Formats: sequence, structure tokens, C-alpha cells
Amino acid sequence: MFDELVRRWWIVAARGAVSVLFGIAALVAPDQTLAWLLKLFGLFALADGLFTMGAGLAVSWLSLFLEGFIGIAVGLVTLFAPASFVEYWLIVNIGGYAALTGALELAGALRLKSQARGAMVQGDWLLGLNGAISLVFGIFLLFNSAMNPGTMVMLLGGFALVSGILLLAFAFNVKGWRNVLGSPAVAL
Repeated sequence: MFDELVRRWWIVAARGAVSVLFGIAALVAPDQTLAWLLKLFGLFALADGLFTMGAGLAVSWLSLFLEGFIGIAVGLVTLFAPASFVEYWLIVNIGGYAALTGALELAGALRLKSQARGAMVQGDWLLGLNGAISLVFGIFLLFNSAMNPGTMVMLLGGFALVSGILLLAFAFNVKGWRNVLGSPAVAL
């Protein structure tokens, strides 16, 4: 698993980049219409899900694969369900997505830690931290589903930006693991 993750570190980096771009877009234009936010979130969830599912397949990691599947499903529902359905369930959709992916990232971080072969790998905690933040953010949204849309956009943008930065930092740490673990050269 480690060797495959090291070889495909760029998939995790792509996830982080997509999250950072979504976060910046949400923070720069928080007053956009709800329809714009729905499309933007749907595209984000779909892209994030595709990258995550690809990473899960590449490294034979079930929790990543499931996280990707959930992202794709949420993205497709957000993009193609009737607007009245999606608008009503927007915060629940985002909160559920964040909580589920956070729990799966925590599970993945624990698996990663257990399979480190006794090696000290720098930055392995970043995935767990991202999972914990996602889980807490998701639960917060689920318990505050009547939130003002403008507030929700700002919170979501901030969350996506922090999550993306953590994923990028994790990805670049993973890239460096080949030196610690003796993995083959990274393929691009």
C-alpha cells in the first residue's frame, strides 16, 4: 500500500488543489446565488470523489474508494436532482458528506499508521487531522441545518481551504516517503 500511495501522491495533491480552488471561489464570491453554490459544490464533490476513488483503486484502499464513491454520488445528486430538492437538503448534503468522508479519512489514517512498517514517516498525521476536522465540520452542519446561506458559504469556503491545504501538505509529505521507505521513484 505504501509504495502505491507514494507513486500516486499526485492524486492526493490534485484533491487538495481542487479543495483549495473551491474554498477560494466560495470565499471570494459568497454573495453569489444559491444555484451557483449548488453547481460549484456539485462539481467539487464530483471531482474530489473521482480523485479519491482513483486513489483508492490505485492503492487498494477500501476506505478511500468508499469516500470517493460517496463524493461522486453527492456530486451527481447535487448537479442533477431537482433544484428544490437540492436546495432544501444542501446543508444536510454537505454536512453528511463532510462527516462521512472525515470518518473514512480517520479510518484511512489509522490504517496508514498501522502499516508504516515501523518507519517514522513525516506528516502522516495530516490525513488524520483532515479527517477529524471534516468529521467535526460535518456534524456541526448537521446540527445547524437552518443556517443562513451566506454564513454557510463562508464556513464551507474556509473549511475547503483548510482541508485543501492539509491534503496538499500530506501529499507532498507522501512524495518524500520514498526516501524513508525505500520505495521506487515516483511515477508521474
